[in-house]
Amino acid sequence: MRGWMRIPLASVAALLLVAIGATATRQLTGGAVSLALAVPVVVWLALETPAIEGAIGAALVGTLLDAAAGGPSGLLTFLSIVVFVGVRAGAGPFDARTPLGFGLLSGVATFAMGLGAVVLLRYVTPSTAAPGWSLLGRVLVEAALTGLAAPPIRWVLDRVLVPAHRDHPGVLR
Repeated sequence: MRGWMRIPLASVAALLLVAIGATATRQLTGGAVSLALAVPVVVWLALETPAIEGAIGAALVGTLLDAAAGGPSGLLTFLSIVVFVGVRAGAGPFDARTPLGFGLLSGVATFAMGLGAVVLLRYVTPSTAAPGWSLLGRVLVEAALTGLAAPPIRWVLDRVLVPAHRDHPGVLR
């Protein structure tokens, strides 16, 4: 696989994860609790790709999230890029490449995106239509569930998108 294929394949993976998350949300909880399964793709891009390539990928994933959410255009694209930059800046102090670290980082990123969406929507909409702070409990549950689902997503992304870019000891090329 060539390096230029990572971003299109990550976008396809994010699209599939948005569909899986929407289906699981509808079938399992009736829409009471949601899953943000595309956010671990943004976290993976921040950890595994160069800065410009990953930022473009995060913007594409955010555009897919915007299209799926049906909210204000550009909100989740902006928040995906903010999460991308935050993960690149904050992943150094702990090992984000372990399943536990990746799950925690994905959960925190999901919570940051949800909190950012609530804050920005409260800032720009009239007070009668603004989302309430009571949504933060739902955002916290969404972050916890996404953090639990993140390690298998990481495993799949590593198996599909990275094999050509890492050295495999003992394998002749």
